[in-house]
Amino acid sequence: MAVAFVGQTFGIAPLLVYTFGVFAKPLAGAFHSNRGSIALAVSLLDVIIGLSAPAAGWLVDRRGARGVIAGSIVALTACLIALAYVQPPLWHLYSLYAVAGLIGVASSPVTYGRVVANWFDRQRGLALGLATAGIGFGAFITPILAQFLLDRAGWRVAYLGLAGSAFLIALPAVALWLRGTPQEVGLLPDGVSAPRQPASRTGPLAGMTAREAIRTRTFWQLCIIFFCVAACVNGSIAHLVPLLTDHGISGRTAALATSLFGLTSIVGRVGNGYLVDRIFAPRVVAVLFAGAAIGVALLLADTTSATASLAAALLGLAVGAESDVIPFLISRYFGMRAMAMLFGCAFGAYVLGNASGRYLFAAGYDAAGSYTLPLECALGLLVLASVATLTLGRYDLVREDSK
Repeated sequence: MAVAFVGQTFGIAPLLVYTFGVFAKPLAGAFHSNRGSIALAVSLLDVIIGLSAPAAGWLVDRRGARGVIAGSIVALTACLIALAYVQPPLWHLYSLYAVAGLIGVASSPVTYGRVVANWFDRQRGLALGLATAGIGFGAFITPILAQFLLDRAGWRVAYLGLAGSAFLIALPAVALWLRGTPQEVGLLPDGVSAPRQPASRTGPLAGMTAREAIRTRTFWQLCIIFFCVAACVNGSIAHLVPLLTDHGISGRTAALATSLFGLTSIVGRVGNGYLVDRIFAPRVVAVLFAGAAIGVALLLADTTSATASLAAALLGLAVGAESDVIPFLISRYFGMRAMAMLFGCAFGAYVLGNASGRYLFAAGYDAAGSYTLPLECALGLLVLASVATLTLGRYDLVREDSK
């Protein structure tokens, strides 16, 4: 769990997604372009991650985790080094972000989630939550590191610094201490008193095959729910600062509200994981999504610094579910046999929703001159997602229906 925390602290999202705001302005100057064109790079990254995540999960299911993750970290390091030397035209930047999404996707929760789920059964939700809190921690420290290096030596050195953090911290942790399953060292998963699966990682595992799972209504229902929630929550947060400044709130106060979102996302990851171990997970998730709907409603009703902070906190609690609640639900509904690939599909839907939400909020603002229409749509979708989550059946019922 600690290795997964460290690996995700210096994974693809903290290093390339959460630091992008630091690089946007200097990149726009270096490429003689506007910020909107530069921002397309990270949107392209999201799309590629969403499309390639199932393949990363498939590799881990069949080849084991350590080699796949270590190779992905090395490839991601190479992309970051290449970014330090990138030159115009703009498509060079787009290409490197796309390649990073393709070969760096195995440094995401898709692979680490499978490893943690292998090691924990009784407290799987909490373990996933603590491990994926590394993403929130990385989102906090990597922009600070990038800005520190940029201020002193320029944006190219900042990219080299990020490359070094992945290569010198995440890679040794994974290469030296990551074990894909407890059986590799003669142990059983936490909470299991007798062997339930062969010791070989290539042997058949309990649960449904990927083909069986994708034929169920539950699988597609989960993918659609998390796509919609990602679009609504991340779209709202991505445009929170301009929304607040449009209403006369200072940029500093708006940034503080956004920081509160990041803080509560960490709380959400750990808290959600703790709760789903003790309460039927769809009920916990439905409450989280209902809270996000309340947050969006607050932004629609009264845009003040106090309501914006509360809204950001509620949205942060919901977004914390993407990397611990999704793998928890996948493992409980479909078992561990093809867990990484199925999680890759669901995580891919989430990431594609993230990219779509950022664009659709901007398009809605351009069309109507305000964020009212996008927020109204987000409110409606979040309410529907909360209700749809409550209609998910028992874990064992899905497997029985697939037979």
